[in-house]
Amino acid sequence: MSNLAQIPVSPTTAGPVKDDKVLKIATFSLQKYLKESEFADEFLGRGGLQSLCEIIKTTSGNTLAYALNSLTSLMDHDHGWETLDNDFIVSIVAILVNQTLVNICRPATAILIKLACADKTSPNTNIQCYGYDVIHQAMLYQPSFLPTLVQRLQSQDYQLCLNSLSLINALLKHVTDLYRVEFTAMLDSLNVRKTVSRLMNDHPSDELAEHLIEFQSLTIRNAHRRRKTQVSLENERHRGMLEDIWNAAQVHDVQGTTKWKKIGFSTESPQREFHRAGYFALENMYAFTKKDQEAFAKMTLEQINRPEDRRCPFAKASVEVTDLLSDYWEISTGYTTTTEFQPLLLSFDAIHHVTIQAFFRLFQEMEATTTDFPKVSALVRSQIKHALRGDGSRSMFEFERAMLGTPYQVIRDRRLKELEWADDLLGREPINGGDMGSGGDMGSGGVMGSGGVMGSGGGDTVQAHSAYFPLPMSQARSMSTGAQGMSAVGGSSLMSPLPTAGSSKRWRFYRLCPNRRILNYGDFAERSMCEIRQEDLQEKIDLTFVTDIHTHSMLANQPKPPKSAYFAPDNTLTTVITNASSISTNNHSSIMGTSPPPSPAPVADPLSFALISGNTVLVQFTCLTSTQYAEWTDGFNLLLDRTIANKDTAEYVHTLTEFGVKIKLLGIGGDRIEVPHGNVDIPSVPPGSGTGFHYNTKVV
Repeated sequence: MSNLAQIPVSPTTAGPVKDDKVLKIATFSLQKYLKESEFADEFLGRGGLQSLCEIIKTTSGNTLAYALNSLTSLMDHDHGWETLDNDFIVSIVAILVNQTLVNICRPATAILIKLACADKTSPNTNIQCYGYDVIHQAMLYQPSFLPTLVQRLQSQDYQLCLNSLSLINALLKHVTDLYRVEFTAMLDSLNVRKTVSRLMNDHPSDELAEHLIEFQSLTIRNAHRRRKTQVSLENERHRGMLEDIWNAAQVHDVQGTTKWKKIGFSTESPQREFHRAGYFALENMYAFTKKDQEAFAKMTLEQINRPEDRRCPFAKASVEVTDLLSDYWEISTGYTTTTEFQPLLLSFDAIHHVTIQAFFRLFQEMEATTTDFPKVSALVRSQIKHALRGDGSRSMFEFERAMLGTPYQVIRDRRLKELEWADDLLGREPINGGDMGSGGDMGSGGVMGSGGVMGSGGGDTVQAHSAYFPLPMSQARSMSTGAQGMSAVGGSSLMSPLPTAGSSKRWRFYRLCPNRRILNYGDFAERSMCEIRQEDLQEKIDLTFVTDIHTHSMLANQPKPPKSAYFAPDNTLTTVITNASSISTNNHSSIMGTSPPPSPAPVADPLSFALISGNTVLVQFTCLTSTQYAEWTDGFNLLLDRTIANKDTAEYVHTLTEFGVKIKLLGIGGDRIEVPHGNVDIPSVPPGSGTGFHYNTKVV
């Protein structure tokens, strides 16, 4: 430890020496030495952290830069920096606000990022005592902190811009529910999304583009969490926003209907009507009414003056539009795999505003009634997809022109063609209601990274999205239930049991993302009666890496494989690896992102199949029936853009599609035709018809 003797730290006071030149040299050396674990431990044992913090608080220039870099080196270790107090964190925030030199701002930003990430979700279990809440308290002493970060996003200094965006992303990722709404409101007041959108359109470098995509993904995740937050009149903020919406309508003196129904709610309990899109829908409704209160008041009054069955309910339409846009941008799931810029997503409130106007326009031009609301919604959904296609290169002006300027007849005709001639069978709504949409019991073999062979058994469906099975240890196969199969709506879910040997986690839960490109999964100690959240499924399989589907016909005549065998691309079972230690981590990491244990040997069961990547088994399934086998293998065939391989499935899809098209054509094509609902009143017998005349009400 001879290097430690060169560091000018007082062993009694833990204070820095006064010789600035010696101090500068010492802190410069510390940057390198503190990366070594042995040196760092000795440094901490001699009270070096306290001295380093004091140097950071009292110096400037290069000495300050070296000291900050030294602290970042120390924080790369998983211990030793859990005693940083609030006063010191406030000083780091102040440094970031007041300093502009890159060599100072870069390490100061890195320190705050590490502090924000060191919460209860941190993989470093030794230090989980900081997090966003601690940074938030420091921000209260420096009100210009966030404005400074956002301002630096527009800086000509590339590194300052990059550092600021990195820190904003870290805060967005780790903000807690306690401060989520407040933090989001602060960022919105500073127009941070607009600034990021400009950066997206300014041909950013690859490094900056990566951070911009992360901001975009975090925006989706944050919106999803606000969407899951239910509106409550017990919440002062929620209650205040609803009252502001009511006051903006200016219909207090209008007679003829109850309070909340005047602005388009179905009941007098408005909070209950946000159950689908939660607080996120309330935010968008509130933003619409505040953007142009005069236009909103006029719109509301116009609807009240219409016959009740001819009114387009504003509140219901606003929630519906939030739902449609959430589905399009995957906010409904909170998870996206897109690597393309979506700048219009960052203008969600403006997109929402234009789409509501389009909703009202189509409602009027269709001469719709309140019972036609789903038909209008279907047309708006179709037009959203059309107007936002390739939205990375579209402007707000182009979107507004497409939504408000496209004739109703054009939108209607396009929707009919979508229903009748859609090329993608998975995109057709009738298929979502088939057996793969409702799910079925299915066995699942191991996934690389599972750590063992799964068990099997039978079980009961607990909820609409999953089913659970006990674990008989004598079995080598697993059974699972996919609640919604491979459908595009809501994703699909599988719950498979894991062995108890060496692990307390006995169950594995699978969910196919709605984008149909990622299969997420997570391991759990027991079955849950509650819905499993997307954030609980940390592991994933990228289905874009799937190169083949091996069915039972490829396995039936093969010799029994060794313990760790894989499928070879030539459709034969070949022993590629027999020792777990020799597995190629490079090949596996590109697919799974984790180091692979031995893959379970595929079973040549007549109802089994496996997903393959090169010579690696990603996941193996075992079905209960031949019908289910056909549905699931063909489901994956469609995911991989392949043709249907089973006759039964082809006939089934054809039947469902034909029914779906006919039903939709009836629903959309019947313009201005009032289709009676419920039982039809039987008219009286026409005069002069004689006796014995009657109406037959039975369907022939």
